[in-house]
Amino acid sequence: MKFKPLASAFLLAIAWTLPASADTTFELLRGWSFNKDFNGNERRTVFTIKTFQPWDYGNIFLYYDITGPFNAPDTRVAPNEKGGFFGGTSFNFSTRKIGQKLAGQQWDWGPVLDDVYLHYEMEHVSKFGALHYYGLVYGLKVPHFDFVTLTSYIRDDWSLKGVDLQLGGAWQLVVPLGNVTDFYFGGFFQWGLFGEGKGTFVVGDRTAGYTTIPQEGRPFLTAQPQFAFDIGKLARIGTRHLYAGIEYQIAINRYLQRGIDENLPQLMLKWNI
Repeated sequence: MKFKPLASAFLLAIAWTLPASADTTFELLRGWSFNKDFNGNERRTVFTIKTFQPWDYGNIFLYYDITGPFNAPDTRVAPNEKGGFFGGTSFNFSTRKIGQKLAGQQWDWGPVLDDVYLHYEMEHVSKFGALHYYGLVYGLKVPHFDFVTLTSYIRDDWSLKGVDLQLGGAWQLVVPLGNVTDFYFGGFFQWGLFGEGKGTFVVGDRTAGYTTIPQEGRPFLTAQPQFAFDIGKLARIGTRHLYAGIEYQIAINRYLQRGIDENLPQLMLKWNI
């Protein structure tokens, strides 16, 4: 079951006019207990770029992780630490805002549900290529939180047979600690329930040929909660812009491989523009 026509339709739909403003975040992460694999060594530096762009009928979200952003070309590290990246581009279409426009009146879905978004995402991995997600994002009304969302996606890796159901969520909470600083708690989780089945992965070799590697999708869980303090407010140079803290990475069956897990904290410096 493939969705190439749907992907084209979602991409064409972004032709609507976008506003000029966007929320952009840079994160610098440093961890010491990663698995040693194709993605890098036990110690890694990751630079993350995130941009959230609202528009009249939804939003666009882009995120990219760059591994080893400061490594020179002659550094003796894994290839992924000199050009590896992971990220994606998401398009979310608000059924409430579109419905209000068509109906000519405001919609109120009660004390819990704020909106439901139609979602398409292209995920890019330097080693594997592109994956595709289709589904729904549920915006919830939760007191004191900047946002809380739940997600239900179809995960479609075109190199694997079938599709997978992926459930997840994201949140952000900022708690003022008097006039001294703010405590930040944010993050996300994604849970792939079934895997997609068997398939193949093709890589180029040194003789300009290709090698076909069998692979199999498996259930997985990924979560990255963040805990930080507003050091910009602490230093009296501005609020909600500069944070320092920890991102905790939890990964079960990482890369869809059975028994490949990671569980580690990373030091984090976060800058919201």
